[in-house]
Amino acid sequence: MSEAGLVSTIIPVFNRAAMLEEAVASVLAQTYRPIEVLIVDDGSTDTTVAVAAQLASSHPSSIRVLTQINAGPGAARNQGLREARGEFVQYLDSDDLLLPTKFELQVAALRANPDTGLCYGKTRRRDVASGTEQIWARTGEHIAGMFPDFLNKRGWDTNAPLWRRSACDQVGPWLSLRCMEDWEHDLRAGMLGVVPVRVDAEVAIIRDHAGVRASGADTGFSVAILADFLRAHEHVWARMQAQGLLDWIYLREFSRKLFWIARMCGAAGMVSEATRALAIAEAMTRVGEKPVQIQLYRRLVAAVGWARASKLIEWLSESQRWLRGVVRTGNSKPVPLASGGR
Repeated sequence: MSEAGLVSTIIPVFNRAAMLEEAVASVLAQTYRPIEVLIVDDGSTDTTVAVAAQLASSHPSSIRVLTQINAGPGAARNQGLREARGEFVQYLDSDDLLLPTKFELQVAALRANPDTGLCYGKTRRRDVASGTEQIWARTGEHIAGMFPDFLNKRGWDTNAPLWRRSACDQVGPWLSLRCMEDWEHDLRAGMLGVVPVRVDAEVAIIRDHAGVRASGADTGFSVAILADFLRAHEHVWARMQAQGLLDWIYLREFSRKLFWIARMCGAAGMVSEATRALAIAEAMTRVGEKPVQIQLYRRLVAAVGWARASKLIEWLSESQRWLRGVVRTGNSKPVPLASGGR
């Protein structure tokens, strides 16, 4: 049973002691009460555990610390959600910040709109090195729903929404992935009919910094990241099929995305993953047109192998973009040979 009015903030953290203190401070600085903070240590090996313990000791009525073997942010959020007591739930990455009136504004909006499951607001993206900021993604816009809008690009960061606990329970557990778990979670909410509402105010800050990110996104597409990237898309596609959400209006672009994932996996030598991604792209394409391009690509793979086929397609794509640029601007610069790995 959730506690009426209480906002539970769940913060997964791994080896990020200093930024954790700042993230927690931004929650404690909220103008809204009551609140609780659940810090979920994801197997840190530095001083993060000690810092979290000190924060809980200094604020025993507001902060609790949970621990787990390193399993990624999705698993950490699940553990925090199991322990959360609030009517409302805030997910906060340990390197980001909330602005002081976030809970006050968003709780009020959710109470004024009882048919909605979450409230989002404007999010600033800050480059820590330069100090420059800009409004991130589509948080300055009205977003009517997450599906199919988020299929090709997510509209907000994990920190932007405040969720009703009832909506979190409806959506179910986060996937235990190290990337794209937030994208999959929000699309799942959209497919289940969870409706967002927006406040026209700045509510959070994303900080781009030199430290390591939990998702590994700062290191590029490693084999592990690519595997999770594909798994997130497979989960979304399976749910779309189960719910009959197969309109060519949005499947067209989504099939191209899966085709791109197949080529990336192929270039990385991940033949099983490349084969699965290509099969999904082909299944999507069959909804609206014959998958001629994919079938030709299969023949190319059979002839020269996944890695060479991926490099060739990337080179052709770059050449087409270059030609379009020449036609548009008259500027003819040479086209570099793409590596195929992006």
